[in-house]
Amino acid sequence: MLVEEKIPVHTAVVPEGYSLTTRALAYQYLDDRDGCQDTPHAHPEHTVFWPARGSAVVEIEGRQWSLSTGQGLWVPAGVVHRADRGAGTTLSATYVIPQAWPRPVGEVGPVVVNAALREMLIHLAVTGMPREQRLRAQRVCLELITDEERPTIELPLPRDERIAQIARSIISDPADDRSIEHWAMLTSQSARTIARGFRAETGLTFSQWRTYARLTQAVSLLGDGVAVGTVARRVGYTTNSAFTAAFQRVMRQPPRAFMPTRNP
Repeated sequence: MLVEEKIPVHTAVVPEGYSLTTRALAYQYLDDRDGCQDTPHAHPEHTVFWPARGSAVVEIEGRQWSLSTGQGLWVPAGVVHRADRGAGTTLSATYVIPQAWPRPVGEVGPVVVNAALREMLIHLAVTGMPREQRLRAQRVCLELITDEERPTIELPLPRDERIAQIARSIISDPADDRSIEHWAMLTSQSARTIARGFRAETGLTFSQWRTYARLTQAVSLLGDGVAVGTVARRVGYTTNSAFTAAFQRVMRQPPRAFMPTRNP
């Protein structure tokens, strides 16, 4: 995509002569003006976002992607995005120079960042080693980044403020079960206007969008190790069975598949 002039395009993050570099976004760096920010920006390098543990959210061109441990998000060079830089985030960003990427670039989408790859990326980020050894290890890392086998949720965010204010409220409290008619009364507009707005802005009905918003939050909570029953209640389901059915219908896997793997 072409980046608009008003959106800053940062200078390269990867040191000259290398293929990739990884940063934990919870920390500050000397050249943070070139790294990921919580305001819209782009990079000349490809970026793979991944949570070191638990879960994290990345916003790409008006859509939220919820990631849990083992999942990553591939963002090609030049694509506008924003990332959580809060001190409590577990999100990391691996920057890859375009010349080093061994496969077709493709579009924004999920990739696998398994335990072996995470450990290698962290090791490279904190350990000194000879140049040739580091380059060999970086090539192995690039080979380990593969297409995601586990579904992720892409939540479209409406831009029309009449609809966006409702969306923000639901995201902040996914258990909010107010009907579209109730929202119409609260926002002084008709239920038909809201329904049309959600369809036009997100491609989803109001009910579908709310389900996606709930499951986006559910993936984050599950990735943080919160029990399934607790997650169900927090995102607005009165029974575990109703939550599990909705989750499996959308994600094609049960909620427990998104919880952290515990070593025996």
